[in-house]
Amino acid sequence: MLNTLKTLVILILLAGWGVAGMSLHVVRIPDATIWFGVVPKNRLGIADTYLDVRSWTVQDVYQHPDLVRRLIATDKTHWLKHIVDPNLLPQVLEKGPAATQPG
Repeated sequence: MLNTLKTLVILILLAGWGVAGMSLHVVRIPDATIWFGVVPKNRLGIADTYLDVRSWTVQDVYQHPDLVRRLIATDKTHWLKHIVDPNLLPQVLEKGPAATQPG
């Protein structure tokens, strides 16, 4: 009986950690003071759970619209300031990398 209870508790804990992991974006950012940022996802899923944005380009920003929308909604756009002006992120989502081209 005790082994069954221990197994059940372990399974519940593992399931909880799994759901918690699927509900967050963990972002590795190129900041000297904080290395990681955490933002809640709009919906549960494995996609974009961990992202290292240190070597991203504007094309990568365009390819991860869910993360970028959450960064905009949570006012964390400064995490991508090494790629593009944070004020241009909505235009990049709408028009693609060409939004950063002058003219």
